[in-house]
Amino acid sequence: MHSRKGTHSVATPSTLLLIPSTPSAASSTITPTSTENIRVYLAITIPIYVNIVYKRVAKVVKDVRAIDHQLSKLKGSLSKIKDKLTFIRRGITTLIYNAGLPDIELK
Repeated sequence: MHSRKGTHSVATPSTLLLIPSTPSAASSTITPTSTENIRVYLAITIPIYVNIVYKRVAKVVKDVRAIDHQLSKLKGSLSKIKDKLTFIRRGITTLIYNAGLPDIELK
């Protein structure tokens, strides 16, 4: 309930209104559960739901692409770190060998 200068409004759930061009809306006995009304309702609501799902899927795809990009950058960084560690390990192995300490074993 919201208040604006003394007036109160309450949000109500949306209702299904008949479209004047449908046969059941033109007839004198209107039955809200008639097949024409259901078809009109479905013709309106299905595209709305499809659009909502499409937007959500598009957002998920965008997020997945962003995550993939970040993982690619991380993979590149990890590869550089691995290369540097391999270089350091080879340098230490060479120092141990040149120092005449072959009993020391690197794992």
